Amino acid sequence: MRSIRLALLSFSIALLALPPPGLCSQSLTPSVQTGEIGQAKYLIARPRGPWNGRLLIHAHGYRNPDEPLIANLSTERLAYATLLNEGWMLATTSYRRNGMILTDAVGDIDALREHIATHFGEPTCVILEGESMGGTIVTLIAERGSGSYQGAVAIDAALQAREDNGTGGVSLQPRIPMVFLANQSEWEGPRNYVMRASNEARINHEIVAPALFRISRSGHVNVNQAERLVALHALVAWIEKGRDALPRPQPQSIDGLSVHGSDVFFDATVVPPVQPSRVTLDSNGEGFAATVTEVSLGHGNLFIEVQPSDFEKIGVKPGGYFKLKAGEKTYRVRYGRDFSSVPVGQWVMFPNADGYFWLARNHQNAARTSGLSKGQSVHISRYPRE
Repeated sequence: MRSIRLALLSFSIALLALPPPGLCSQSLTPSVQTGEIGQAKYLIARPRGPWNGRLLIHAHGYRNPDEPLIANLSTERLAYATLLNEGWMLATTSYRRNGMILTDAVGDIDALREHIATHFGEPTCVILEGESMGGTIVTLIAERGSGSYQGAVAIDAALQAREDNGTGGVSLQPRIPMVFLANQSEWEGPRNYVMRASNEARINHEIVAPALFRISRSGHVNVNQAERLVALHALVAWIEKGRDALPRPQPQSIDGLSVHGSDVFFDATVVPPVQPSRVTLDSNGEGFAATVTEVSLGHGNLFIEVQPSDFEKIGVKPGGYFKLKAGEKTYRVRYGRDFSSVPVGQWVMFPNADGYFWLARNHQNAARTSGLSKGQSVHISRYPRE
């Protein structure tokens, strides 16, 4: 992981007055409404105080076709809790089905926006946020150029995504302000999109040249709450005050090579503070107990309160394997860097962007397999030395 460039973050820190990454301790419990539009489930979270007229609609990423349809938002997480405290309304849709869905997902988002306008009043500003496949979905909406949406943030957008019939491809012609937020291992597609769309914008003034924010960290959608909030607030500043309100990209060095001209980006990396150990160490020093603090409902990944120093204490090194016990089940887990550290179906645990660890199965549902839920404990131990 590269060191954060504090000078480049001065804009973001001044704009946000960021609280610590992760959970927002000062958030007010929102008013949550759920329902169904057509075959798509929805969730709407309203601020406890007056609504400021702003609306964020989240577009989730790919979910396996055999998963249940779920509309979920972790409103206690920093980015969403901050927006709610500012008076925003938040909403999301399950889409009408899981799997690779683009065109119909756009229709489901449009239907959700119309539902909100009908029941709560016409929003003054609607921002789209999408990650992975959802990043492609919000890009397609941005390219459509209707007046219903004012901007979009695409996080590690899977811009190569196509539906089974081969449709749904992007046109590289956004009509509203867009911020692409991309991890360093995921940024080639967003970078190429931004460069080509920016070149098109010089010829066609209906096209709005997008902005590229880079995270100096690997992993798909391995973005922390503070970084997500940097992108959202920067987008709002752009919409309200003009493009000059964005942080200025500066020439960078990528893999030791200088890049110039339009191939520049803003480094939006926010390194999370080191967290204290919250595990219970075994008396023999060979293992510890840790707590599940969150479960991602769409994919079943488990958020575990563990620090790298906890693994060091029991002699487990990055790249190695350890035993994880959940109830009566025991799993062989790799201490990896991201999901791709193991083959499909195998277990991996790696540091996440918020300063803790994800426990996951690559392209599988870890929570369903293990039966673990929020608040439960797991036991981690090293394999006996030979």
